[in-house]
Amino acid sequence: MSTTLKFILLVVGAAVLALAARMLYANMAQQDHKPADPPVQVQIATGDLPAGLLLRSEDLGWKPMPKSQVPDGAVMQGTQAAEALVGGLLRHDTKAGAYIAARDVISPDAPGFLAAALKPGMRAVSVPVDNVSGNAGLIQPGDYVDMILVQESRGRDSLDSNRARSVVSETVVEKVRVIAVGSVFQQQADGAKGGNKTTPARTVTIEVMPRAAEAVTVAARLGTLSLALRSFAVTDRSPASVEPVQAIVAWGDSSEKSAPVWAGDVSRAIEGHREAAPPTANSEPPKAASREITVLRGSKRDTQDMGAAQAVN
Repeated sequence: MSTTLKFILLVVGAAVLALAARMLYANMAQQDHKPADPPVQVQIATGDLPAGLLLRSEDLGWKPMPKSQVPDGAVMQGTQAAEALVGGLLRHDTKAGAYIAARDVISPDAPGFLAAALKPGMRAVSVPVDNVSGNAGLIQPGDYVDMILVQESRGRDSLDSNRARSVVSETVVEKVRVIAVGSVFQQQADGAKGGNKTTPARTVTIEVMPRAAEAVTVAARLGTLSLALRSFAVTDRSPASVEPVQAIVAWGDSSEKSAPVWAGDVSRAIEGHREAAPPTANSEPPKAASREITVLRGSKRDTQDMGAAQAVN
């Protein structure tokens, strides 16, 4: 082989090696500059959440993780599904730190949400409220409240004259869960349009036992109902651990379901007035005091009994 041919082959080989080295370097550089798997925020439970819970913003948190590792159905930050979780009903028990998928929650807009939100054997009853009795619109779905009845009572004394009006208040039911405020089943999300402005509702729907629903309906006719918000910090929100609804009388399943609920069963003030009611027509009238007249004739002093005094109409 001639020297010229060897030189040409050497040059061609060097060119091929240089081209291969360049391609290898470009490949490695491209891999170095390839972006890593971007992290995303995934919705999780901040604590152990029981089934049937109305979700609040504090029940939900975020956990960063690579996008390629996001579980199927998990809710990511910035999606429409993330905004719809607050106010929804949790279908099953969820452990702290577990991912929450859209299929795990019944949306407030779903048909039959109110019936699904009620615990077995419970009833939903709505009561009228205003800006004052409804805590200025600050009560939200998922809160626990006491219901207070305020009424004016009027009594009579033995002379059948009107006493001054008296105002009395008493608790009708305690520790009941708010299901809806107005027609809204969902708590207002943080940063929602309108800032911190709230629209006071005219009705509040609460969850009570069947007999308590009758008592609340009667109480609404007796006077004004006010809602007292219970401390959220000390309330165990597990439906299984919530104490039975308490009231002036037993509103549980042990009470006689066929018996009507009277105003006196709901209000102790009315029951107290029954005991102090004026005598009926069949009762004996009170005995009138007798009259005595003293007659002076000179030094004589006579006392005469004139009989019972006549009632003055």
